[in-house]
Amino acid sequence: MRKTLFEEFFEPRDSNLIRASVKDSGDVYTATLELAGFSKEHVKVSVNDDTVRIEAKKDSELKRSSIRMKNLVSIGSITSKMENGLLTVTLPKKEVSESINIEVE
Repeated sequence: MRKTLFEEFFEPRDSNLIRASVKDSGDVYTATLELAGFSKEHVKVSVNDDTVRIEAKKDSELKRSSIRMKNLVSIGSITSKMENGLLTVTLPKKEVSESINIEVE
């Protein structure tokens, strides 16, 4: 059985994973990640191979998380904001074309 975006995001992998929640607001997904003790200078958000990767490194402490987007997100429109120990990553959804009939020749 295939896992959904949300099941993959919450599946525990190791002790260095960042606690997070994801909200579907219709036209965007909003991921909120708990990074108490880290500042925005310690956080790196990158996109590679349809995956958003979040890494926070301070001294010898390393926290990380990743979100597989499965072609659901408009990569060029992703934004992030760090405030009061919470990182908010906004993932705008791609516009999905309506279904159409294609003529067979």
